[in-house]
Amino acid sequence: MNYLRQFGYLNSNSSSSIAKAIRDFQTFSGLDVTGRLDAETLNLMNKPRCGVKDKIGHMGARRKRYAHQGSKWNVNDLAYRISKYPKRLNNKELVDREIAKALKVWSDVTNINFINHEKEHVDLVHIDIRFEEGDHGDGMRFDGRGHTLAHAFFPHCGSDAHFDDTEEWTIDDKKGTNLFQVAVHEFGHTLGLDHSDIRNSVMAPFHSGNQAGKRLNRDDILSIQALYGRPNRAPPIMQIMQKLRGNPDPNGPDLCKDPSLDAATTVQDGRAFVFKGNHYWEIEETGIVDGPRKISDDWDGMPGNIDAAMTWTNGKTYFFKNDVYYRFRNQDMDPGYPKSIQTEFKGIPNNIDTAFVWSGNGKAYFFKGDIYWRFDNCKDPPILSYYPLYVNGWKGLPNNIDAALQWGNQKTYFFKGREYFRFNDKTAVVDERFSTSDVWLHCNSKGFYLC
Repeated sequence: MNYLRQFGYLNSNSSSSIAKAIRDFQTFSGLDVTGRLDAETLNLMNKPRCGVKDKIGHMGARRKRYAHQGSKWNVNDLAYRISKYPKRLNNKELVDREIAKALKVWSDVTNINFINHEKEHVDLVHIDIRFEEGDHGDGMRFDGRGHTLAHAFFPHCGSDAHFDDTEEWTIDDKKGTNLFQVAVHEFGHTLGLDHSDIRNSVMAPFHSGNQAGKRLNRDDILSIQALYGRPNRAPPIMQIMQKLRGNPDPNGPDLCKDPSLDAATTVQDGRAFVFKGNHYWEIEETGIVDGPRKISDDWDGMPGNIDAAMTWTNGKTYFFKNDVYYRFRNQDMDPGYPKSIQTEFKGIPNNIDTAFVWSGNGKAYFFKGDIYWRFDNCKDPPILSYYPLYVNGWKGLPNNIDAALQWGNQKTYFFKGREYFRFNDKTAVVDERFSTSDVWLHCNSKGFYLC
């Protein structure tokens, strides 16, 4: 029963639960549904496979419409590196080539660009690739040759990809395990794809043997394009903006006269908003495109004078005020909110200054005064023991930040008073500071430009 438990089918040892778990596995795998561990079922369970759990919430329905795990990257340029190479395949250039080729399978069909940052620190890349054995620090132990081949983490959990170094990884040989074929599958997970129950999908969990030239099927392509669009698609922020509810408030504050902000964020559908007092504005690359509008008119149940806002890789936007937070998808609040900050963000203080998800590693950061916390919901505990750290570790940033905004250019914009600081996520340093009204909002011209 360990197999059914390991891959997400079984939570209880009762006979009825075991029979249901077997039926679910058989349904997902396209086998005859008997509820018994027959020869066909046992044979499939013994096949080499990916170590990621099979998501089975859609059992009983037809196939889920595309195998999305629920998170995605909010940037289109993704940095990767191979930090630990295989011991038995000792030609690093060949490994580099196969990894790059596997990533290209995905970038050829969607609006993603992969950049090899082999010399960067692990915290400055999106996808860290390692060949490991047995226990290797992530709670997903490898079990030796011929069983679990590899596993990877989804965008909201860091997107690392680990390969079992006890396997006989090969490049072109028919013997052993083909590195390219397994890597294509694992990189699908790092982009946000779940396992597919379609047999010929590259996201099917079972290794189908070395098949030279195996490519994405139609479902794989539609699935990844549903997350990131077709190749060369314009970024969401450049698309036609959705209409807002309500009407502009003629008596609202003038950001050109006082550009200080309470919060800023880009929501799941690509629209960017800034908040101040009881009002908000929508912005895009030509400056302010709408507002000021009253928060109470258009944001379902959210108060004014918020402390911070951030949009996580699950597409949800979180607004923080005092000791509670509100969770939204775009401009609609989820049921059951607000909640205490400690229910989901244990260890994060009340009355924070700003919050954001940093594109450098996909983790959430919370700033207050001269200190900050990194929050990783894939870790237990989610805040490492040496936090909080001092804000001066972010080279060039001042204390007491008002707001932070991620834009789709691998830069983070920090706002304080009448200025903003452009932080380069690749080099991890502030490279410029500007007047918010003159440069960001371009109040004295017809538009603004993201330098």
